[in-house]
Amino acid sequence: MIKYTRFTETLNTDGFVPAWIIGGISSFCRFFEVLVSAYVIFNLSESALLVALNSGLRVAPLLAVGSIIGKYSDKFDKRFFINFSTLIFITSSLIAFILMITNLIEVWHLLFLSFFSGLGWAFEFPSRRSFMGDILKSSNVSLGIGMDLTISNFGRFIGPVVAGILIDYFIDYSFVFSSCFYLISFIMSLLIFKSTKKNIPNSVEKYKVSSPFKSLIKNHMFRTVLLVTIVCNIWAFPTTSMVPVIAETILKINPTLLGVLVGAEGAGCLIGSLFIAGVKNRNIQSLLFVSGSFIFLISIFIFSLSEIYILSVILLFLGGLGVAGFSTMQSVIIVDRTASNLRGSAMGYLSTTIGMQPFGALNVGIICSIFMPASGIRLSSLQGLVLMVVLLAMSELWQRKQTN
Repeated sequence: MIKYTRFTETLNTDGFVPAWIIGGISSFCRFFEVLVSAYVIFNLSESALLVALNSGLRVAPLLAVGSIIGKYSDKFDKRFFINFSTLIFITSSLIAFILMITNLIEVWHLLFLSFFSGLGWAFEFPSRRSFMGDILKSSNVSLGIGMDLTISNFGRFIGPVVAGILIDYFIDYSFVFSSCFYLISFIMSLLIFKSTKKNIPNSVEKYKVSSPFKSLIKNHMFRTVLLVTIVCNIWAFPTTSMVPVIAETILKINPTLLGVLVGAEGAGCLIGSLFIAGVKNRNIQSLLFVSGSFIFLISIFIFSLSEIYILSVILLFLGGLGVAGFSTMQSVIIVDRTASNLRGSAMGYLSTTIGMQPFGALNVGIICSIFMPASGIRLSSLQGLVLMVVLLAMSELWQRKQTN
């Protein structure tokens, strides 16, 4: 009964449902377009490095401007940032569609558009998540963020599956398909303005902390989240960009089965987030975050050894369960344990660490180009596991030194 009450309270919060829908659509389209562009790039260039670079460029703007956008979203109205992001998404998808339908598409076009679309995500991600923290009651923040991650993980699952089918039959129309969904996001962003005219308590609150990073980094869990996120985004997530290459060179499967393979990780994310959304115990939140990161890295490492399609699907599904713990608790910890006037900045710094993925894309792309794609995944995930242990140990020692 309590959970049901919290659930209905969250849904009835002004502005939550439109922001929630935007998150789901953004995730669906992002993973849909990543797979379509990766497939086209590999068929045009046969370069694993360019496929990895394409994935990295989509999050590169988070590194470049994520912390700046987060900082200014604390000063100004977050709703404008959310609205602007949807316009960037629509523009990027329509340009890609025109180039595809006219047969003018080239690799550099897709690389540029991935970066441009990533700029939209740099506006949307920190602003929308911190906006949710602003409008929800403190007792419902963890549930609201969990619900947001659940719908995002549904998009992460269904996006690649739909992409695989469209690649098989209607590849030239793939990007107009995603642009139609982005148009719905734009409409939802306008509804946020309509429904939250008098209920954005922290979006325009004056910025009062002279050095937000120094204030935030003293928090042990904030520091842990940043360190683990850096490791996962340099040594774990870029390896999944090689899945289309593995499908083409080792598993020898068609685009529809490729969509299922990539979607298996999203399915694991979705199911995992359904079970852990709304967890309020902070110790359990921290455990899920760290253990989920290790499960993801270990699953990716074993995946690199597989030459059997069904086994590969199972391993990516297990990896997705790990990502559920990592990604769900990542935002919950940041939003729930940060002062309201620092939420935008905190999400901005988190965006910056997510934006480090291009470094990992270069790392795994170069290794895969020199050796076999599976070798690149194997080495990168092993590096991540070792670094994770070292960095977590260093953070714990720092914490003990501060408390003594």
